[in-house]
Amino acid sequence: MEQIEWLKLDANEGRCLLSPSQLARILSPEVARRYPRSDLLERDLAVFYGLPGEQLIATAGADDAIERAFRTLAGTGSKVLTTVPGFVEFLDAAVRVKAEFIGVKKRPGTAVPVQEICDRIRRDKPSLVVIASPDNPDGKILGIEDFDLVSGTCRSEGAVFLLDLTYLDFADDPSILDRALKTPGVLITGSFSKSRGLAGFRAGWAMAGSEGANLIGRLREAGPPFSLSSPAIEAARIALAETDGARVAFVQRIKKERMELKEALGAAGAQTWPSQANFVSAFVADAQAFCLDLRGKGILIRRWPGNPDTEGLVRITCPGEERAFNRLMNALRRVEGAR
Repeated sequence: MEQIEWLKLDANEGRCLLSPSQLARILSPEVARRYPRSDLLERDLAVFYGLPGEQLIATAGADDAIERAFRTLAGTGSKVLTTVPGFVEFLDAAVRVKAEFIGVKKRPGTAVPVQEICDRIRRDKPSLVVIASPDNPDGKILGIEDFDLVSGTCRSEGAVFLLDLTYLDFADDPSILDRALKTPGVLITGSFSKSRGLAGFRAGWAMAGSEGANLIGRLREAGPPFSLSSPAIEAARIALAETDGARVAFVQRIKKERMELKEALGAAGAQTWPSQANFVSAFVADAQAFCLDLRGKGILIRRWPGNPDTEGLVRITCPGEERAFNRLMNALRRVEGAR
């Protein structure tokens, strides 16, 4: 029986940029036998982002940072507001801490409904407001003016604004990070999983501006002393110090692929829009048939069945590698279910 070579484009995982020799250092006996030193990664992050150490924390992926934020800022009986559909961890974390989840509907491919978000903040008084930029599943970004409006409303209503920037490296304009670091009451989360390709190691971070040391302190108290493993810390440190040139080249490749992928999906009859993440999403006539057709060609992509707001929605990760991308493009030329 012929072995299928699966092309996994359903989880937005980035391509690992570490060399075999770097991976050998990460998995060395010396690294394995030492207790984890998250403070070393935090020192490197502080240098990379130009921040004092007390304004950031290294976490076991962005998930860990988000979980800690929900645990400390949105406990039982409190309210959490975000857009839906969105990153499933936002809903799951709210359920785990027994907070009331307020979902502001946003049809994929449309702008962030900033005015409705602000109206709901004033009306419902959430303790935590969560927005990802670029967003998942549609790759849309929150503009600077819209960020100012949401963060100002959060401040006036006493809510903390959690801004997840996991996909920011792929955005054409990353200036929202600088703005967020200058804005009180904003907690920022990010990850090494996407543009640095370290999803398997689980490494991420949370940071805040000059008035946010208290927020970071609360997150630090909310987790165990060794949430990251020594290999994860070493991998993240090497990625920061030694692979930035490769990261920039990888991001440029992703931007080229997502433009070509958007055009190919449109040519196949799908409804598309520009993405600022490492994936392209689209509405197709029959998402099940579309996904099954690609699966038959050994390609896995994501869809959202059972929800009328995402009926027909598919999401395809840009692989960031020529051979894999050519295989995807060839498959899309003869795919069923798009129109």
